[in-house]
Amino acid sequence: MNGISSRFAGVIALAAMVSAASAQFTSDKVALRAHINLTQLQAANGNSCWGYVSPSGREYALMGCSNKIAFVEITDPANPVYFASIPHTSSLWADVKVYGNYAYVVSEASGVGIQVIDLSDIDNHDVTLVRTITNPGRSHNVAVDTVSGYLYTCGSNEGSGTTMCFSLANPANPVRVGPNSMTPTYQHDIMPYTYTSGPYAGRQVLFGSSTSRGIEIYDVTNKNSPFLIKRVPYPNIGYCHQAWLSRDEKYLYVDDEFDEEELNVPTRTIVIDVSSLETAFFVRTFSSGMPSTDHNQYQIHGFLYQANYTSGLRIFDTNDNPTNPVQVGWFDTYPANNQVGYHGAWNTYPFFPSGVVIVSDIEGGLFILDPGEAVTRVVSPDVMNILRGALLSGGLNELKQSDNQYVKIRRGVGASPSDPPLQVLFESVAPSESPHMFTFALEASVNTPGLAQRIELFNFATNSWETLDSQTASTTDATRVVNIASNRSAYVEPGTRKVRAKVSYSAVGPTSGASWVAQIDRVTWTLRP
Repeated sequence: MNGISSRFAGVIALAAMVSAASAQFTSDKVALRAHINLTQLQAANGNSCWGYVSPSGREYALMGCSNKIAFVEITDPANPVYFASIPHTSSLWADVKVYGNYAYVVSEASGVGIQVIDLSDIDNHDVTLVRTITNPGRSHNVAVDTVSGYLYTCGSNEGSGTTMCFSLANPANPVRVGPNSMTPTYQHDIMPYTYTSGPYAGRQVLFGSSTSRGIEIYDVTNKNSPFLIKRVPYPNIGYCHQAWLSRDEKYLYVDDEFDEEELNVPTRTIVIDVSSLETAFFVRTFSSGMPSTDHNQYQIHGFLYQANYTSGLRIFDTNDNPTNPVQVGWFDTYPANNQVGYHGAWNTYPFFPSGVVIVSDIEGGLFILDPGEAVTRVVSPDVMNILRGALLSGGLNELKQSDNQYVKIRRGVGASPSDPPLQVLFESVAPSESPHMFTFALEASVNTPGLAQRIELFNFATNSWETLDSQTASTTDATRVVNIASNRSAYVEPGTRKVRAKVSYSAVGPTSGASWVAQIDRVTWTLRP
């Protein structure tokens, strides 16, 4: 089958009847954009999924099926187009990952090997199987370190080892490197990760989910000499299944596929502190409160997206409390029940630039979802700096709620007559460097007429303040909202994700006294990754 191009004679435009389909599924703050079922996919079951963004910015879902990998354009998420597939021997289990313009597919079916698929012409709805690597003949999972350019197979059979490594220096022709197996023990799944800064800069690490042994952390920097850094058990290990690293590289979020059934506990996520790899340790667990079995999870922008079989997609916000996060939204892809068992959501992919999330469901097929409401964060300042004026009362806590608890600031003296005599700087942190929503809101009042209020936001692209709202200051609490409709990333500092606002007051008419006061009740940014 090498060199075979797979494109349907006529693409299947799936006019998703979203209103009717939505009625079948329950959700909270996650909206269904489209659903492609197994009949449309012509498959017996779904399994894993991944995503691809072409150089032109068009977005594609790679949907794992029993007998194929299906390619669906979701650039318009409400109108997906299923246009191609690459077949393989039928199996319940399969996995897919992407590096550059190539996809790599493995399966538990004998002889499938590693399928290497060229995506470079995908915008013309054409994908090509360029080769099949036969050693290993079957694998449970595949993982790719996109920074270092290496592919790893997990749970491999019919070949040289159980965890095999391939160089992707030529992504069309992966070449095996290192020993027969990079790990002496079976790894059900791994997260390969290259550290680019800090004390581990340059180190290439595998976070292995090693069944009854818990988490195993391997150094694979030298492909010819990998070694175990640390094995991290946790209480009541059932079957350590999959794990994902937090963006600050401090925590590893782990799912155990057997613990819900064996312990009779609600869905349990294990948190491991890996800030020091050599001394990594178990921290605690948290739960969605559902009885369902958990399966796979990923984090982006501080939000943890979990595919938890019968309870579907679950989203947790780890930004404020990374070890005990709050569930902020969900979409149940399996309406039948939420019980322990191996039905429903297999995998999810939350990394599309558009913010769209896909879920692959064993019985339900492909779900295309919008989690925008769930991941919209309202953040308050974590820095307040009075540039001119004198603080009379209040602090950061008084700025979080609209509750008539104020920060009160008395006017000061400007360096020149044109300087506002009262000016305060606020700063916070955005969840993403490229927000899809960005608003700033100020609720405030002054104790005298005759004053003007000005709101400025800092533009990091131009390294300058921009006046975005200017009006007469109100003597009763009033809220002004500034909405950034385009070029939102310019107002977020690259790297730190800081956002800054400056509020100024100055006299524009007669005032009731020289020592006037501004009362600020609430300051917030509303940001959607």
